[in-house]
Amino acid sequence: MKKILAFIIIGVAVIGCSEDMLNRYPTTSLVIENFYKTPEDATQALVAVYNMNLRENWWSSLFMTEAAGDDCAGGAGSGDGGGYQRWDRGLEWPDANANENPWKVYYGAIFRANVYLEYESQIDWTGNEAMQIQYQAEVRFLRAYFHFYLTRLYGEIPYLTRTLAPDETPARTPAEELYGYMLDDLKFCAENGLSAPYGLMHPNNWGHVTKWAAEAMIARIYLFYSGYYNDETIGDFGAADARAYIDDVINNSGHDLVPEYASLWLVPTASELGGDTSTSQYAGEENSEVVWAIRYEPVGNPYEGWHRMIGPRYTVLIDPYGNGWGANPVLPALWNLYDNADKRKTATILSWDDEGLVYDYAAANQAQYTGYNNKKYCLLSSGGKLDITNFQSDGYEDFMIIRYADVLLMGAELHLITGDNSAQALGMLNKVRERAFGDATHNYTSLTLENIMLERRLELACEGLRYFDVLRSCKGDFSKLVPVLTYVDENDGDDYSQSIDVVSLDVDGNNFMKTKGLFQLPQNELDLMMGVIEQNPGYGE
Repeated sequence: MKKILAFIIIGVAVIGCSEDMLNRYPTTSLVIENFYKTPEDATQALVAVYNMNLRENWWSSLFMTEAAGDDCAGGAGSGDGGGYQRWDRGLEWPDANANENPWKVYYGAIFRANVYLEYESQIDWTGNEAMQIQYQAEVRFLRAYFHFYLTRLYGEIPYLTRTLAPDETPARTPAEELYGYMLDDLKFCAENGLSAPYGLMHPNNWGHVTKWAAEAMIARIYLFYSGYYNDETIGDFGAADARAYIDDVINNSGHDLVPEYASLWLVPTASELGGDTSTSQYAGEENSEVVWAIRYEPVGNPYEGWHRMIGPRYTVLIDPYGNGWGANPVLPALWNLYDNADKRKTATILSWDDEGLVYDYAAANQAQYTGYNNKKYCLLSSGGKLDITNFQSDGYEDFMIIRYADVLLMGAELHLITGDNSAQALGMLNKVRERAFGDATHNYTSLTLENIMLERRLELACEGLRYFDVLRSCKGDFSKLVPVLTYVDENDGDDYSQSIDVVSLDVDGNNFMKTKGLFQLPQNELDLMMGVIEQNPGYGE
C-alpha cells in the first residue's frame, strides 16, 4: 500500500467582519497556529508537502522539456491551440499567463514546506526526537527539489527559506546563492535522512526521500549548475565533493540495476517481455533501481494525473497501448540513434510500422505525427493487468525521479571531471551499457564526455532529463543550442518554425539561443511582483 499518498488538507480559516472577531483565536477549526501538537500531526503535515508532487498535469516539466528537446516533438491534439508546438519551437505564448501552473504549484509546495519547518517546533517530540530530525530532513529535501524544478525552467528565481509576509516581494536569488541554498538543504537530508540501504528499508518508508536520494540529487544539481552557468564551484563546493556523495550512493546504498530494462515500466514489460504484467517479468515499483519515485495509486486523481498525456491518442483497441492525448511523439532521429541490438530501442519507443500496427493518426487528431511514440509511463490498455476506469484521472504508475542508472552515469561523469579515468569509472558507464545489450560486446573502451552524454540520451530518453543535459552541455555558450535543437522537416514543403502549425516538425534553434533555453515567465506573477522580477530574455521583445 502506498502509504505516502495518504491525503490531508490543512485548512486556514479566514474570519471577517468586526475587529473583535479578528482578535479571537479560532477554536472550532484547524489552522496553522493550532494544528502542530503531536507527532501524528507532523506526519499529516509531511504528507501534505509530499502531496504537492501529485499536482503534475498537462503542463508538467516532463512535457515542456521533452517538447523543447531534440528527442520529441510537441504533439498532443491538432485542435488544442498549438501550446505544445510553442514549447517545441521555443515560441512566445500570446497568453500572458502561459506557464503559470508550474510556478503556482511549486511555489505553493515551497510554502507548505516552509510552514512545516516554521511550526514543527511547537510539537512535543519527547521520545520521538529521531522522527523530528528525519521529517526535517525530508521536508528540506523537498524544498530543494521544488526550487530545482523551477530554476531549471525559469532561471534565477527567489529562493524562499521562510514564509513571506503579504507585503513582501522577493527578488531573484543569484544563481550561486540559489544553488548554495539547495545544497544546504540536501546536505542536511544526506546527514539526517533515512539511511537504510535498499533491501533493509522498512516497507512503510518506501516513497519517502532518503539519504541516498539526497546524495544523488546533490550530484544532479551540481552537474546542471556547473554546466549551465559554466562555473566549476558553488561557493566552495566542487566536483570532488559531488563525486564523494555519488560514490557513497554507488558503494553503500544497496541500489542496483534491475536485470531487464523493459521491466521498469508496465507497457514496455507487456510489449517486450511477453505480455502479462502480473508475472515476475515486471520489476514492480519497489525495485532496486528506484532511488526515489513519486508514488501514484490506481484511483481517481483529483488533479487529473499527467499519465493521460503520454501515448498516442485514441488507442483503446491497440493492446497494450492505452488511451492517451498524444504528447511528445518521438522524433525519427532518436529511433535511428539506437543500435538495433540495443534492447532500450523498442522498450522506449513504439514504432507503428516496425510493430506492424495500424494507427489512424489523422482520425485521432494527433498533432505532429512522426510514426513513433513514447512507451515509458504510457497507460496500459484494457488487455493489460491494471485496467483503469477513467484514463483521464486514473494514473497509477510511479514516476521515477532518480534511477540508479542515472546515478552510475553521473558517477562516471564526475570521475571523468575530477581526472579519474580508471577502469572502475569506465565500469560505471559500461554497467549501464551491458544491460542494454545483454553482454559486453558493445562496451566502451574509453571514458569520454561524448560517450557519457550519448549513453545518458539512450538510457534516460523520454524521462524529462535530456533537455537539461543539452542546456548544461552549452557551458554558457547558448549558440550551441542552434544546431542541436534545429529540426528541418523535409516533408512539409515550407518553413513552419515560427508558427504553431500542428503538422510540421520544423524547429529553429535560434529561438532557444535567444532565451538561453529558459521558459516564459507568467505575466500575472510578474505583475504581482510589481517589476521586482522581469521577464526572461527573448520574450516580449
